Amino acid sequence: MAVLTGTLTINAAFLAEIKEDNRRLRELLEAAASDATFGSCGAIMARERVELYRAVMDQLALHFTLEDAYGYFQDAIEDNPRLNAAAERLHSQHESLFREMCAIVDASESILYSEQNAIKLQTLLRTFIQFYNSLAEHEHSENELILAAFDDDIGVGD
Repeated sequence: MAVLTGTLTINAAFLAEIKEDNRRLRELLEAAASDATFGSCGAIMARERVELYRAVMDQLALHFTLEDAYGYFQDAIEDNPRLNAAAERLHSQHESLFREMCAIVDASESILYSEQNAIKLQTLLRTFIQFYNSLAEHEHSENELILAAFDDDIGVGD
């Protein structure tokens, strides 16, 4: 049985740059949120919604892949338990957030194809808004972690 003994921390400069460069993801998320809050039937047709959600899923996969590859790193030279614990928690959220988006895509496809087990459109739109809020909270927490890491680097951290 393997036991992980390393620590996970952030590469604040790269993580900040990745966040600044995710304009396409932000545009797609805003379009999907606008649709979801438009009314009980949304603002766009079912096929467009599926395509939009797929695009969000693809951009989210790219975003998380970049963050995982360059924004976080294992076995830091300096150990900062406060930052390491937050980095571990936030990094571990990537998979569950991505799975949520995949489920939203699947549900939107079920609605498009009028599958028997399809959820109601209103439920799908509410589910997307819940996902959107969870992702926004996650991104905010990562930004706070970046600021804390920068503060520690210049000597003003806790």
